[in-house]
Amino acid sequence: MSHLFFALGWAVVGGAVGGGLNYLTRRLARFEEIEFKQSQLDMFLMPALAALLFFLFALQLGAQRLLFIDSVLIAILVQVLAFDLKTRYILDLVMFPSWVIALALAFVTPWTPAFTWPWPDWRTAPVAAVIAGGIFLLLYFGGQLVFGAEAFGFGDVKLAVFIGMATGLSNLRVAHALLYGVFLGGFVAIILLITRIRGMKEAVPYGPFLTIGTLLVLYSQAP
Repeated sequence: MSHLFFALGWAVVGGAVGGGLNYLTRRLARFEEIEFKQSQLDMFLMPALAALLFFLFALQLGAQRLLFIDSVLIAILVQVLAFDLKTRYILDLVMFPSWVIALALAFVTPWTPAFTWPWPDWRTAPVAAVIAGGIFLLLYFGGQLVFGAEAFGFGDVKLAVFIGMATGLSNLRVAHALLYGVFLGGFVAIILLITRIRGMKEAVPYGPFLTIGTLLVLYSQAP
């Protein structure tokens, strides 16, 4: 029962964090000169998502270091998901500091023992980031060559770097996060094509799907 009460309390913290994300996002969008207008319904998205995810993670993990680490990553992913859904942009002023934050958290994440391959600790976070960013950079340019349009936006490349930094190579978490996101995004793209909601030349924003894939990995796979 105390575990449930803690999770509910942590959900309240998540809702407050989501409210803060609304305010911060408006300020950063104005600074990057990106139009970002929220309806009353839009303003509930980040607080509601953050509250729900904080609750689920707290219910699973309890009050331990990994919960607080994951909560920071959740806040970043919630902002990216909600903003990308609304504007189809990923803010540089969110992504670049997030790389630094994710790398810093890798130093305190309770990884498995250091003397195991591939050393799932802070040393693998930059490696995973380079691999993930490199793959999406190829997809970005490949989409332009093959389709004459962006298969992935360049913001997705920067997001992939963050995902690699946040998940690392431990248990192939970075691979699972990216694959979940790509498969989910591909499935939705096929549905949109079949229903003719989108055409072949219209890009589908992959940022929200990549964030969902990463959240699934953070929730289901411990470092």
